[in-house]
Amino acid sequence: MRRILLLRPEEKREELKIEFAEIINFPILRLVEDDFSLNDLNFDTFIFTSKFAYISFKRRVGKSIDEILKGRRIIAIGEKTASAIDFESEIPEKQNWKGIVEMVRRGERVLIIRSRDGNRNLPLELERRGAFVKTLDIYHAERIESGFEKLCSMFASGSIDAIIFSSGLIAESFFRLFEKYCVKKDILPELMVSLGEETSNKLREFNVNFIEVKKPDISMAVREVCNYFMEKFNNM
Repeated sequence: MRRILLLRPEEKREELKIEFAEIINFPILRLVEDDFSLNDLNFDTFIFTSKFAYISFKRRVGKSIDEILKGRRIIAIGEKTASAIDFESEIPEKQNWKGIVEMVRRGERVLIIRSRDGNRNLPLELERRGAFVKTLDIYHAERIESGFEKLCSMFASGSIDAIIFSSGLIAESFFRLFEKYCVKKDILPELMVSLGEETSNKLREFNVNFIEVKKPDISMAVREVCNYFMEKFNNM
C-alpha cells in the first residue's frame, strides 16, 4: 500500500478511502479570520476565491447574507467553493484566477472576497480589462511548524511515497519548513503532485520534479499517484 502525504490547511482535512493507498493528512497552515467592514455593497458581482472565504463571510455577516447576495452574480473559483455557496454561482472553465478574468465584463463592479495571501494578479488583470474592482481580505494563513520534524523522520525512513500539494502557498510553506527542520535534503519521496497551474509555478521556484493535475481535485491527484506506481510496477 502506498502512503501519500496530503498537505492541507488544518480546517480542510480530507477523509479519503482509496484502495491501494493510505492518505496521511498533515496540517501545514492554519486559517485565521481577519476583521473587515462592509461599507459599500454596490457590486454587480461577488467573487469567492476559496470555500473558506465563503464560509467565513457567511458566518460573520449572519442573516444579512440573503440581502447581500440574493440576485447578485456570484463567481466561485472552483467546484468545491461553489458547493459551499447557498446561492446559484458560476464556475470558470479554467478553475483558477485566469478563468475568472475571462468571465468578467468591462464596466462590471466586482468585489473579490479572499485571503490576504491571495493571488494579486486577479484584481490587477480585472482592472486592466476595465472592471471596477475592490478586494475584501477576510482571513490569512499561518504556518504550523509543530510536528514537522516528524515528517523529516518519515521522509528519511522512506515511509512516504508521494506528496500532494494543493496550493502555491502550501508548496512555499512546505519547502521553507523543510529547509528549516530537515537536516538531510535528499530525502524527499520520488513523486510529487501539483494541483493546478499556480501550484506548479510555485514548485518550479524550488526546482523539484512533479506531475500536474489540471483540475484541483484531491481524488484525481490520488488516482494519479496510484497509476504512476502501478505503471512503474508493470514496467519492472
